[in-house]
Amino acid sequence: MGIISIQSQLVSGHVGNAAAVFALQRLGREIWPIPTILLSHHPGHGGAQGGPIPLALLDSLIAGLAARGCFNDCEAVLSGYLGQAATAQIVRHAVTRAKAGTKNCVYLCDPVLGDDGRTYVTADVETAVHNLAAIADIMTPNAYELSLLAGETLQNRYDALRALRRVQAIGPRIVLLSSFSGADTPAGTLDVMAVDGPAAWRLTLPLIAQKFFGAGDVFSALFLHFWLPSQDTAAALGKACSALFGVLAQTSPGGELALIQAQNALSTPPRNFAPERIA
Repeated sequence: MGIISIQSQLVSGHVGNAAAVFALQRLGREIWPIPTILLSHHPGHGGAQGGPIPLALLDSLIAGLAARGCFNDCEAVLSGYLGQAATAQIVRHAVTRAKAGTKNCVYLCDPVLGDDGRTYVTADVETAVHNLAAIADIMTPNAYELSLLAGETLQNRYDALRALRRVQAIGPRIVLLSSFSGADTPAGTLDVMAVDGPAAWRLTLPLIAQKFFGAGDVFSALFLHFWLPSQDTAAALGKACSALFGVLAQTSPGGELALIQAQNALSTPPRNFAPERIA
């Protein structure tokens, strides 16, 4: 069984498929990556070169996967940065084919819209991601993306839980808030939260005070990996956070994610964290 991953690709660095593919393969997953955009490196470093993948090429890649029979052996579709709004239709097409070909196939949508109060996609891409939420089984927004999807500001943990419920009402059964620091989050920590049906959990992690490119992409991939075998959201949340924290703890300030150096942490984290049930 394989996972189709439709998101950005870098030549240098670990973001999008350049992060998710290695992490999933290191954990023993078969993954079929489709790039939505190809860049030399993350634009946050300045001077990035490259651009979106032509839609006709994306269509042909999906057709090739179908010809190979991959949609009959696909347990999940993962999507991230779209690059252009029309790519959402490619994702929708892939999800439809995968769910028709494989029983219990799931779709995880990482709604890559922005971070730290800044939207870095166009308005039509934002609308396209909102529309994908309706067909997603799992969504993994960061705090800013959750505020955009829910249409409200997040001041505290109550606001965050309410926003998770609002996004859940759009379609996905499971919504994860990948990182949040509210007025009532203890100093020196950050929260990761999840809702699955009526249940909700919160996991509070030590704050590593630096900027990471690609951490959300790795988190989404890790959660999907750990969730698929038993569909235990609480257990998958704890395992994903523990593995990612192990990688982040070994990442140098201002550097790329230490995925290669810290790869053993993906399967054997130095520290293990467990969420608490809050609903």
